[in-house]
Amino acid sequence: QPAAVVYGGSVAAPDAVIYTATNDGYLHAISGDTGQELWAFIPKELLSNLTRLYFDPNSKYKQYGIDGNVVPIVKDVDNDGEIEPADGDFVIIIFGMRRGGETYYAIDVTDKNSPSLLWTQNFFEGGESWSTPVIARMDIGSVTQNADKAVVVLGGGYNTVHDTTAHPIAADTAGAGVYILDLQTGTQLWRAGADVNADLQLGVTGREMDRAIPNAIRVIDMTGDGLADRMYASDLGGQLWRFDVRNGQAPSSLVTGGVIAQLGAEGLGTPTAADTRRFYNAPDVSLITDKTQQRRYIAVSIGSGYRAHPFDLSATDRFYSVRDGDVFTQLTQVQYDAYPIATDADLVEVSGQTQTVVTASDRGWKFTLPANEKVLADSLTFNDEIFFVSFTPDSNAAATCAAGKGTNFLYRVSAVNGDPIVPNIDTLNPLISDDERKSTLQQGGIAPSPTILFPSPDPSC
Repeated sequence: QPAAVVYGGSVAAPDAVIYTATNDGYLHAISGDTGQELWAFIPKELLSNLTRLYFDPNSKYKQYGIDGNVVPIVKDVDNDGEIEPADGDFVIIIFGMRRGGETYYAIDVTDKNSPSLLWTQNFFEGGESWSTPVIARMDIGSVTQNADKAVVVLGGGYNTVHDTTAHPIAADTAGAGVYILDLQTGTQLWRAGADVNADLQLGVTGREMDRAIPNAIRVIDMTGDGLADRMYASDLGGQLWRFDVRNGQAPSSLVTGGVIAQLGAEGLGTPTAADTRRFYNAPDVSLITDKTQQRRYIAVSIGSGYRAHPFDLSATDRFYSVRDGDVFTQLTQVQYDAYPIATDADLVEVSGQTQTVVTASDRGWKFTLPANEKVLADSLTFNDEIFFVSFTPDSNAAATCAAGKGTNFLYRVSAVNGDPIVPNIDTLNPLISDDERKSTLQQGGIAPSPTILFPSPDPSC
């Protein structure tokens, strides 16, 4: 995903730059006004690819260069819409290489015509740099931080052992971790992992952090004080994780956390192919007030799907909405180590049903997708409704190993009980409710996550 940064100008003529990456290895800075390239940057580890591409430009094998999302960080001190270094303003872009490698790059582009490399970070024990960087503010004691206390939160990355369809028996040797870096220096400030050297060691049997986390971490400020204090994560074992951040504490006591749900093969003694559900998406986290039951909870919603092999149809994929009732309560590590982990059996099935009652004792709901459908992108919750896209490959593509367009479906369901959003819900025949939950998209290939747009009320804008 590219990034657009507006450096100033006017509404009619904004001074904008588009930063976009390509699989030949370049990050391009393109003028939003003229479409002309301002400059390009290539990571040093990709330089060797250029000779091969030059002599074999029509290679049938896909080349991976900079394959990760480009994330912009803009600080406009006086909020005047102009990037002015004299005011302390800055612009930084951060990106991972995803399939192209294991490194994260941060580039200072405050001067759009004169970029400078700010830092690089390679976790070494980490996996391919798939996790989209998330920027937040945290106050971490006993370490040196930038003046803004701005941090970069990352998952450990992708472990290529998951390119093999079977669920790994051994723990992942790469990618199983969560990292917090300083925004300005890239210095590692905190890490969670299963090993004894982690600031938060998650090695309790059956609750180990031993599966790769290639997804973005969901970071939240629950108290509204400008500092992040809650995080949610998902992994390739079909697990959901929760973390509480205690700002002001040293790294060893900064965060408590643990697994709160096991919805795939992890945690099962002898998982089948149908059980091997993987989360390649970030958790979709929303605060829900259930007026019927007069209670409040956090809905942690996510769909499963084998992103590395979209033609694989062996898993029984589902969309989940797990309820976290400890809305504002920070849990101790003792509580996390004994947390009642939600499993697939603890969730109410809503497929083929309407007006399902999810009680206070239920851990949430699940929707078993129609055969061959899977979720390969983040969901979005708005106005107590969840929007997510499912994908099904062309039936002939799996047999021929040829890439077909496939079909995408947009689902729109109630966050409370998974009901379709229709005016006749009271009389709707449950047998057709699954069809009412979705609409077919015209887009081929794998569709991206839904986006909510808020058009300006001023028709002249």
